[in-house]
Amino acid sequence: MLSYIVIASLLEMVVAFAGILFVLAGFKSVRKHLYYFISFSVGTFLGVVFFDLLPEAFELNAEGHPSLWVLGGFLLFYILSRFLFWYHHHEDEHCDHEYNKASGSMVLIADFVHNFVDGIVIAAAFMADTHLGIVTTIAVLLHEFPQEMSDFFVLIHAGMSKTRALLLNFAVSMSTLVGALLAYFAFSSVEGIVGPLLGLAAGNFLYIAASDLLPELHSKHNGGKKFVQVGLLFLGLAIIYGVSLIVHEH
Repeated sequence: MLSYIVIASLLEMVVAFAGILFVLAGFKSVRKHLYYFISFSVGTFLGVVFFDLLPEAFELNAEGHPSLWVLGGFLLFYILSRFLFWYHHHEDEHCDHEYNKASGSMVLIADFVHNFVDGIVIAAAFMADTHLGIVTTIAVLLHEFPQEMSDFFVLIHAGMSKTRALLLNFAVSMSTLVGALLAYFAFSSVEGIVGPLLGLAAGNFLYIAASDLLPELHSKHNGGKKFVQVGLLFLGLAIIYGVSLIVHEH
């Protein structure tokens, strides 16, 4: 189990280099298609929540009011988003220079906290069930990809070189492994903690999808693209559902 957790954490750390696509393909070309990944990640988040995290949380914590843990997770990450600047700027081309400078520091702080919590979520999922860990990792990676590219854009506009922005993004992403290992060694011997953790994780995913990703799609992309957005959202749901069925059978 520990090997799975470490591999999943390392995969998320590698995604921190997603910003290199900006270097290879150009800023405008990549940014123009970011909303495709955002729409898709909404579907994967909702799929993991309703097809995997919630059923597993209710099964492991049936008598412990798992719905309260989900609500608690949603509210907890709302509070964190306000006091720890946990907000990822997907569109910052209209910000002025001074604001961009501040955004660069805020993004690094937010990423550190975000990746640390991702590590805990991944570890908790694998501790509950291997298949749950796999689909949770998939959802996290699909969300991290557009997020890391967006963060790279903010760091560049904060005045950093491309190399420095990539290296700092990767350095901050190491908190994923730290969070995962801490969760594994701290919680593996504590009976009954995995169910509540999965409830908190479900609240986390719901908060990100509802307060960050969906409003982004509503406010920035209109016209015919809305049909593509809806289609990609359902595709994300379908893929997570399919992966869940396949892994369950094995």
